[in-house]
Amino acid sequence: MRPTKEQVREAIFSSLAARVPGARVLDLFAGAGGLGLEAWSRGAESVTAVEKNPEYWKILEENFRTLGNPDLGGFQAVQADVYDFLKHGAEPFDLIIADPPYDEADLPKLLETAGNALAEGGLLVFEMRSSDTYSISFGWALTKEKTYGETKVLFLEREA
Repeated sequence: MRPTKEQVREAIFSSLAARVPGARVLDLFAGAGGLGLEAWSRGAESVTAVEKNPEYWKILEENFRTLGNPDLGGFQAVQADVYDFLKHGAEPFDLIIADPPYDEADLPKLLETAGNALAEGGLLVFEMRSSDTYSISFGWALTKEKTYGETKVLFLEREA
């Protein structure tokens, strides 16, 4: 597990300040849930965190149970493969945050499967190794790219 560094998490959520309150958030490759917890603490209506690894999922579930506050909205921890979860009709989310293990970062595959899970006008935030190259699939637009040391963060929207 490689949790998002605090500096990167703060920068991401500073960029998303207006989008998070009241949003339905999907945290993919959630690990211990740091990004989902951050969205939840900033007023997201709901957070669905998806993690495949049973060890990390137990930590994720415990983190939300321990820190749970009914005033912050709903939270759901799902133990599943991200791509299987997306293929089986995930509800539309306003914000999707994907922080895959860098060696498993497959942006084209994620964009192919995440399209139907993103609500109209929604945003997908993707973390990857800063030295890695990428290509954007047809139907998607890169709205912002930021680099923080070893981490590159892409902000993507579906094209109309």
